[in-house]
Amino acid sequence: MHELTIAQNIVSIIEEELKKRDQLEARVNQVFFNTGRLNAVIPESLRHNFNRIKNEKPFLREAELVIKEIPIVIRCRDCGEESTIEEPIFMCQHCNSTNIEVISGKKMYIDSLEID
Repeated sequence: MHELTIAQNIVSIIEEELKKRDQLEARVNQVFFNTGRLNAVIPESLRHNFNRIKNEKPFLREAELVIKEIPIVIRCRDCGEESTIEEPIFMCQHCNSTNIEVISGKKMYIDSLEID
């Protein structure tokens, strides 16, 4: 259940950022979070865990977690073709080579916050 750990990390990162800016009295309305599909995050589970732990922090009580999934994009090292894949089947859709590199879909980060 890595979504709980991710949710805890999101809260910690937000708290650290607000502390740095001396804005712990601010109210966060929305948290925009991006995750690559390779991270196998279940959005509903992450949102549920975030909603469970956000009430412990006054600045997050009204916050909504907005999750954007980043697709998996691969590039074939043999033919140079780029393609988006839905499932982690790492094969070029153009020439069937398995000599590929993942160029998108691995990262996970807080993109932005909407704060009052």
